[in-house]
Amino acid sequence: MKVVITKLQYQKIVFNLLDVLYGPNISFKKDEDIFEILSDYGEEIFRVYTTEGRSKGCKKDLLVLSKAMEEIESYVPPTVSRKKLFAKTVLSYVNEKTGLDIDCIDFSFNANEYTNVNSGDRYRFNVKKNKKTESR
Repeated sequence: MKVVITKLQYQKIVFNLLDVLYGPNISFKKDEDIFEILSDYGEEIFRVYTTEGRSKGCKKDLLVLSKAMEEIESYVPPTVSRKKLFAKTVLSYVNEKTGLDIDCIDFSFNANEYTNVNSGDRYRFNVKKNKKTESR
């Protein structure tokens, strides 16, 4: 039997997962050209680059820290996290919670013996262009 999940249902699932992992009221603090996104527990989970460290063509680039990605992948398989919908959903979540209007996401994912990608690969995605981006 094939199960079909709509984009809205998928978004609700990922939003709820992130709320459970990091609390429903994530916050941020601004350093020079970086915003640190913090969980309810004060842990840094994401970092937003506004000048240095951005991917090509991005105004604000969200970096999902390795520890946060490992936590997320303990609930979501790596094959799911390398999809455009996952990237768009995480960006929507952070934008909704912080109001920062981030347009790109960058995160590493762990490969395993069942995937045909190298371990430590990165996924970069630009929402406005709706395509993967290159690093600077």
